[in-house]
Amino acid sequence: RPEEALQSLTIYEGNFSRLKVEREKCARAKEALELTDTGLLSGSEERVQVALEELHDLKEVWSELSKVWEQIDQMKEQPWVSVQPRKLRQSLDALLNQLKNFQARLRQYASYEYVQRLLKGYLKVNMLVIELKSEALKDRHWKQLMKRLHVNWVLSELTLGQIWDVDLQKNEMVVKDVLLVAQGEMALEEFLKQIREVWNSYELDLVNYQNKCRLIRGWDDLFNKVKEHINSVSAMKLSPYYKVFEEDALSWEDKLNRIMALFDVWIDVQRRWVYLEGIFTGSADIKHLLPVETQRFQSISTEFLALMKKVTKSPLVMDVLNIQGVQRSLERLADLLGKIQKALGEYLERERSSFPRFYFVGDEDLLEIIGNSKNVAKLQKHFKKMFAGVSSILLNEDNTEVLGISSREGEEVVYKTPVSITQHPKINEWLTLVEKEMRVTLAKLLAESVTEVTAFNKGTAIDLS
Repeated sequence: RPEEALQSLTIYEGNFSRLKVEREKCARAKEALELTDTGLLSGSEERVQVALEELHDLKEVWSELSKVWEQIDQMKEQPWVSVQPRKLRQSLDALLNQLKNFQARLRQYASYEYVQRLLKGYLKVNMLVIELKSEALKDRHWKQLMKRLHVNWVLSELTLGQIWDVDLQKNEMVVKDVLLVAQGEMALEEFLKQIREVWNSYELDLVNYQNKCRLIRGWDDLFNKVKEHINSVSAMKLSPYYKVFEEDALSWEDKLNRIMALFDVWIDVQRRWVYLEGIFTGSADIKHLLPVETQRFQSISTEFLALMKKVTKSPLVMDVLNIQGVQRSLERLADLLGKIQKALGEYLERERSSFPRFYFVGDEDLLEIIGNSKNVAKLQKHFKKMFAGVSSILLNEDNTEVLGISSREGEEVVYKTPVSITQHPKINEWLTLVEKEMRVTLAKLLAESVTEVTAFNKGTAIDLS
């Protein structure tokens, strides 16, 4: 170290000065005794002069190096947490430039070359210093590094000097091995962090439904995201760095699978509820047609609306997932709605079997038709769906008889025999008679038309002759 070298040189200089004084005394004595020629330097005097100059140069070089060394010491004492590799490199470059400005006679000494080599060595490992400053390095990685380097650092008190002192160049592969593990683990840690941030802040997209409640929409985004994350978490298991995050990863895998299972049932329940709600509230006669199913649906609807009220209050997915017994409740609702839908379907199938043209209308339209069997005027809009070319039916004044049919263009066909609705109150019965009379009347009208055309043709032939 410069201070030690300067101290040694000072002691040596003192000893040298005493020897020089004694030698001068001897020289004067010899001169007094006329033992030597005056005015001439002996060989020993020349050696003393050279040694003195060498001593002065050594003191000068060590004095200059002490300024550089002082700055190196300051760097070494810098706490590791405050080290900035870019500024560190600039400081090292500045010190090397400072060395280059030394006088030529001072640059020949081994001490100069040693300090220069030291600074260049620090520059070479600066890239490793940059990598060691990576956020990927956690306490567990520093412990691994210390174990492999056979050192025992206190991380809160770690300095740059301690890092430099382990000879990073020699231990480069050790450092890089630990860094590789840290970076691999960081990638997994960042991914789990992203999953945590996404699902802890994911809000369900809700839309107002007829001012009755708010329903969930945006299902595609929800399902795509949860499937993507489930696949990614599963893929994590193939990573060599998975073990550290196994507990966290398994926890999120379980949560994501629960989210998937929950909303897979939820979308089915919501779809069935919307469909049945339109039927059971859209037709006043449904209560009379299906009284048991109507009562069951009202009970289910009350429970479903209460659940959606909770979701509206806190639409975060994780909050919804944590609703007490939500999975079981939805599975039960799905089962009950399925039974109601099945009962409704069987009822409508029986009605369609009794009059096949009911297959041309949807469930809601069919329920409206059945529910308004005595209010024929309300059924007019459905005839064009059941009968091609027929826009409406012709009724008598009190709507008790079907007198004929009418097209969209206003063309009318009057039945030969009107169909009585009062005599056949069941809708499938009088609609069957309407269909039958339609064929009979059209057949008779066609026969009459043929007769008229034949007579017309005969009359035309007589006129021409």
